[in-house]
Amino acid sequence: MVEIVMASVIGLVLVVGPLAWRVRLDRSESRALSIRAYVQSLVDRTLGGESFVSVQVTPRGPWTQGQVVVSVPGGWEWMLENVWPVLLARVPRGYELVVRRGEGAPAPARPLQHAA
Repeated sequence: MVEIVMASVIGLVLVVGPLAWRVRLDRSESRALSIRAYVQSLVDRTLGGESFVSVQVTPRGPWTQGQVVVSVPGGWEWMLENVWPVLLARVPRGYELVVRRGEGAPAPARPLQHAA
């Protein structure tokens, strides 16, 4: 009788354990994708449309914080001046905000402000 119960428990652990782990992983990835969409929409709204700024989100783990990675091409850092305060205020708890500057040719001069 004990052998049958132990075999059933071991069988359940081998089947249910990986399924539960995968469900948890899928939920964290889904949350990371929704955070990515939210942060990208904040960037697009703040800059007045789509831009060279890209957003990637790494999901939180049981022992690690998630990361919101904002990337901008080299020389285009000025685009983050207006976005930075908005991102600092809106990145969810448990996520780090990381800014990466890409390598590349210098960007054209900053656009001129229109006179009235």
